[in-house]
Amino acid sequence: MELIISIVAIIISLISILVSIAIYIVGVRREKKQATLDAVNVLQEQVFDNLNLYTIAEIENICTRWKTETRRRKTTIEKMTEEELSERNECIKEYRILSGYLARIEHFALGVNTGIYDAKTAERAATTYLVMLYRQKLKPLMDVKQNNSNTEYYAEFRKLVERIEKIERK
Repeated sequence: MELIISIVAIIISLISILVSIAIYIVGVRREKKQATLDAVNVLQEQVFDNLNLYTIAEIENICTRWKTETRRRKTTIEKMTEEELSERNECIKEYRILSGYLARIEHFALGVNTGIYDAKTAERAATTYLVMLYRQKLKPLMDVKQNNSNTEYYAEFRKLVERIEKIERK
């Protein structure tokens, strides 16, 4: 009789351990999904809403002007009028702002790609917008950065978009 009671106690203990593990796993998954939604919300407020103020043509124009400005020689800059200097500084400012937005997206993508955030939740929350940013709106900006470089910039963003597109196909 004592043997049966001991076996039942062990079985109950094992069941409670399994239930605890299951509850823990469910909790971790829920926290990861919540963290993803929070990160997407912050990205929406800090990046997406601001990027919506730019058209693709405006971003292309900023990138074209950036390329021109970075090629100018110091002697050319010294001969510029106040208005030209102001336009140059505005171009540099806009390019840096856009680069900052892109860096925040890359940071989020790194979080998804390393498992800190949940890919399926990210896909459901921002699928078409992230893909559109990568394939169209921010493409000129990424091309400027990538130009003449052996380093692959924004690889995490690319991997996230590819992962999202793979999830969508399923």
